[in-house]
Amino acid sequence: MISVYNYSATKICSAAGALATNFVATISNDAPAKGEKIITTFDFDLDTIIPSGTAYYSATLNGLGPYTSQASLCDEAAKSGDPCPLGVGHHHQESTSENTLSGKVVTEISWYDLNGAQILCAEITTKNA
Repeated sequence: MISVYNYSATKICSAAGALATNFVATISNDAPAKGEKIITTFDFDLDTIIPSGTAYYSATLNGLGPYTSQASLCDEAAKSGDPCPLGVGHHHQESTSENTLSGKVVTEISWYDLNGAQILCAEITTKNA
C-alpha cells in the first residue's frame, strides 16, 4: 500500500526559538473512517541533546474542549522508535493510531525540555463523518 501524506491538515505552531529546526509534520489521512489507522510523521533536526522533557496534548472535538493531557517526552518518543536522549542530528518519527472518534478533531502537540524550552509544536486536524 502506498501512503499519501497530507501536509494541509498539519500546521507548525513552534515558536521562533524552538529547539527543533526544519520541522515537518504530516498525517497519512485527514479524513479517516472510524477504526481506520492514521500514521503521524515528525521530521526535524536538533542542534543540542534533549535528555528528557514533557509532551503536552490539547484537543477539541467538534469545537468542544479542550481536552488536555501530558506525558513523558521520552515515553512518547520511544513509541516511535526514537528513544531518549534525543541526540544531535535528524530525527524521523512515525506513530500509528486508530481513529476512534467521529467529527472534527484538532490536536495540538507541544514538546518542552526540562528547562521549559519549546522543542516543537504541531497542530493536526482530522475530519470525518
